[in-house]
Amino acid sequence: MRIAVISGHYIEDLLENPEKIEIETKYGNVEVIIGRLKDREIVFLNRHGISSKLPPHRINYLANIEALKIANVDTIISIGTVGSLNPDIKPGYIAIPHDFIDFTKNRTYTFFDDSRTHVDMSEPFCPYLRKILIDTCREHSIDFSSEAVYLVTEGPRLETKSEIRFLSNHADVVGMTLVPEVVLAREKEMCYASLTIVCNMAAGLQGKLSAEEIKIFFNEKKKIIAGLVKDALMKIEEKRDCRCRESLKEATL
Repeated sequence: MRIAVISGHYIEDLLENPEKIEIETKYGNVEVIIGRLKDREIVFLNRHGISSKLPPHRINYLANIEALKIANVDTIISIGTVGSLNPDIKPGYIAIPHDFIDFTKNRTYTFFDDSRTHVDMSEPFCPYLRKILIDTCREHSIDFSSEAVYLVTEGPRLETKSEIRFLSNHADVVGMTLVPEVVLAREKEMCYASLTIVCNMAAGLQGKLSAEEIKIFFNEKKKIIAGLVKDALMKIEEKRDCRCRESLKEATL
């Protein structure tokens, strides 16, 4: 068992003795940081690149997930920032998605361009990891939602008021990076769950939105997130009752 944390921001307090390495894949090279968390070796990957400059629609999702597979990762905790469409999920909350709606347009969504392989996404997030994240949020006594439908948009622009109004009956949070990351992880038979930080209400539900506001909000929450993720990582065991690690069984026609 090897665990990875994927985030869009480096979390300084997460790992001890961090070391940067580069992993070569046929989709491109990927820089990751490997460090210790007590007796565990953890791989940290910034999905936007080490410099954190790549916008969501230009992220090399295939290379990122392939690099983690090469590094023998079979378990991923994903961290991201989102806006809320649901008045009950307020800024400052943690949302643990249980499903998603994909409104992206121009991304590469699969490793299987040359075979008829169709992974089951009826339960897109690992139930074992979701339970760990939910239990850890409860232990930390933080405001959180144990379920959320994540609306994934193409970006890099933020959404319009009409788009949010149109979709508000179907989704709870909105962001740009979940897809195809979650799908590719399933295709590589990895356990994957997402922890999202609600930074703002979506367009039309508050005043003017800004990217700087999101960055500032996340930085304010870094220590809280680091503590929560550390505790969650230490709960993960090799033996689990999910079927994520046999996702390709009976998936090919």
